[in-house]
Amino acid sequence: MKSDTILAEVVRHGLQAVAEEMGAALIRTAHSINIRDRRDFSCGVFDAEGQLIAQAEHIPVHLGLIAGVVSRTIANLGEDIAPGTMVVTNDPWLTGSHLPDVVVIAPVDAEGERLGYVANMAHQVDLGGFAPGSLALGTVDITQEGLRVPPMILVRDGKVERSTLSLFKLASRTPDMVAGDLLAQAAANTTGARRLAALVERTGKDRFAGAVTTLLSTTEKRLEAAFRALEGRKGSFSDTLEWNEDGKDVDLTVSVELTIADGKLHADFEGTSGQVAGPVNAPVFLTASCVLYVVKAMLDPDIPSNAGLFRCIVLATPDRSIVNAAAPSPVALCTSITSQRITDALIGAFNQIRPEKPIAASTGSMNALILGGANPATGRSYSYVETYAGGQGGLPGKEGASGVHCHMTNTANSPVELIEREYPLTVLDYSLVDGSGGAGEFAGGLGLRRTILVNADSVLTVHLDRTRHEPWGVMGGSPARGSRITVADSNGERSLPGKSTTRVSAGTTVKMETAGGGGWGRQ
Repeated sequence: MKSDTILAEVVRHGLQAVAEEMGAALIRTAHSINIRDRRDFSCGVFDAEGQLIAQAEHIPVHLGLIAGVVSRTIANLGEDIAPGTMVVTNDPWLTGSHLPDVVVIAPVDAEGERLGYVANMAHQVDLGGFAPGSLALGTVDITQEGLRVPPMILVRDGKVERSTLSLFKLASRTPDMVAGDLLAQAAANTTGARRLAALVERTGKDRFAGAVTTLLSTTEKRLEAAFRALEGRKGSFSDTLEWNEDGKDVDLTVSVELTIADGKLHADFEGTSGQVAGPVNAPVFLTASCVLYVVKAMLDPDIPSNAGLFRCIVLATPDRSIVNAAAPSPVALCTSITSQRITDALIGAFNQIRPEKPIAASTGSMNALILGGANPATGRSYSYVETYAGGQGGLPGKEGASGVHCHMTNTANSPVELIEREYPLTVLDYSLVDGSGGAGEFAGGLGLRRTILVNADSVLTVHLDRTRHEPWGVMGGSPARGSRITVADSNGERSLPGKSTTRVSAGTTVKMETAGGGGWGRQ
């Protein structure tokens, strides 16, 4: 038994290396700043049954999404993926994410036998729709958000399927960028497939299969033990997602009750608001991803990310709700906004389960800023997509970090030099927002400010939350200051709604300030 456990641990690290090397290959070959520099992607490795056996530590929101994408895609196809073939899809009810998150899957075979699969999910900068970036407000249907494709052949017999590539290019305002990134995703899979096959060959097929079984079982037992230590505990919490209907502010509710019983976590989202005619709806797979992330963050951050985690989670979500939306509802803001509000509600409930170690709310949004239009320097369309960092909530014995991506996002920032080189934009200010963190014994982190001069007529899309409802503190700590965005042009300065798509003229200055983190404890 000991030797089996040792082998499983060796294989675990080998699988993790496969996923990490896939990510490195994607960084080296991607065309867009969003993937190449901001690293908005995730890579995973799967066994022959399509179970997730390793995922690189890239984007937390992708954990529950990429985990089941292979099996869901095969079920959708009605047959397994042929050797030498790669399949691409961005259907939110397969991927669990919004349309720009494109998934490419490749089987891994040797001597006529299926060894497993590799896959990656990467955020493409534009796939059509109402506005550049394919993340517009004002949509009421998924068809308005851009290109949505079922599983299609991207590579057949080792050669790129040009018709599929052409489809993505025709749908995009930045066709060469999208095509380059798609091919980079395929190249990353090629790297992963080669490395996985080599790992299986070194280990031996039977020993590898046994090690994977042990790995998944060990992960399950490790999480079960963590839950059994909290057996019988419950917690419930509701948080608010800011919305607007017919020009009026509307508060949507994300409500969750957590119960730990029989070594499992039961998460029930009864009481959550129904889906709306706007892009803050989320597929249920995204909600599952938030649960997995919070479990890891609150109980065991070092536990491996694989299918063993799912065996200890029981999820219940209301049908046709913002945490389990039905097609064809729009979902563009499901990752940038809704995932963060689900996470805050889960953390609030976990604070009751573990009252000795509560944490305050963080910035509460991925704070997305998207600009696009014609770049006068090149005569071609551009699409700038970035999520901005904010303040981390105060922690037991530790102040929250300032200007960091929190919870469901883990991307890097776009360097100022690259922004100004690639886009008709000039960065005037990049700094922390003094006083934005919640006061407390351990203060919350500070939000971020970035001011951009737009040098071409463009379309601006904003994804902000916590503009009316500030990030909350715990143990008597104060809430943080909320987020805000203003634009200044020849007509003066004005505030924009936190979720909006609008046209701005050349010479407009856009200033975004993100929310800080709530405070921990009384001062």
